[in-house]
Amino acid sequence: MINSIKKLLKKHNITLAAHYYEKDEIFNIADLTGDSLELAKKTMNLKTPLIFCGVSFMGESAKILNPNIPVYMPKLASCSMARMAEEQKVKNDIKLLQKEKIDFIPVCYVNSSANIKAIVGELNGSICTSSSADKIIKWAINQNKKIYFLPDKNLGRNMAKILNLKASIIKEDNWQKSDIICFDGHCSVHQLFMPEHIDFYKERFPDIKIVVHPECSPEVCEKADFIGSTSQILNYVKEHPNETMAIGTEFNFVNRMKRDINPNIYVLSSTKPECPSMNETTLKELYDLLIAIDKRKPYNEIKVDKKIAKNSLLALNKMMEITK
Repeated sequence: MINSIKKLLKKHNITLAAHYYEKDEIFNIADLTGDSLELAKKTMNLKTPLIFCGVSFMGESAKILNPNIPVYMPKLASCSMARMAEEQKVKNDIKLLQKEKIDFIPVCYVNSSANIKAIVGELNGSICTSSSADKIIKWAINQNKKIYFLPDKNLGRNMAKILNLKASIIKEDNWQKSDIICFDGHCSVHQLFMPEHIDFYKERFPDIKIVVHPECSPEVCEKADFIGSTSQILNYVKEHPNETMAIGTEFNFVNRMKRDINPNIYVLSSTKPECPSMNETTLKELYDLLIAIDKRKPYNEIKVDKKIAKNSLLALNKMMEITK
């Protein structure tokens, strides 16, 4: 099947992109790999059709940033965090902020739908990724405004601590006084990691390095030796190939680093932290999509309403300008 997939990709001059959290069977045959920011930058200037293996918001972002090429997904997998940021809930938060006469700028994590990105773009806000969140938040703070950060409360609170700012979840006690006001959302995978998991490894390996993603809870990040985005974690592991580490992020990614870079890596969890959405895409679904394209009956092509795309692009371009 892999040979057939490669032949069809070549026949139709299609670029295959895969996020780090994808299964090895998909990741290993991709032309482009990376985290959200890396893949956004790598795909925005493509001239060829694109098949994006990840979750739906990634396919939407790729289409918005590069509207002139067809973008397909073998599986329209839905990110649980993105689903939490329902449009009406976000609009209600914004109405509350305005009612409280809070001068704010929205900063939206890339793990969100095009509709939510469009709301942020209309309000002159910016998108961020976990690797660019510090730069985007500094940009917003420099405008002497409070930040409405959505949808991941953990990323917002962790960045606040790193930058010596005050953060709270909207509607918590005295939330109006915070520098960063967070929507109450989270990642279902990174919520699995607990402080006691760190204690477990520290008791057995006193010199172990604890490496976590900023989507983990503040209680976990406080105990970590290194906090970083997916790409930053990868670079950290490459720079410390002989260190014993326990890593708090998605299983496929951690397991691949353990196999390819450092065998002294452990998963920082008592359960398997595998992203169900990222793991929905299979070789069979990729093959079926390519067969459909070959028969001129493609499906799962990403389409974004023109107005939504225009306003989303404002927020995405803001991120690109700040992080270039």
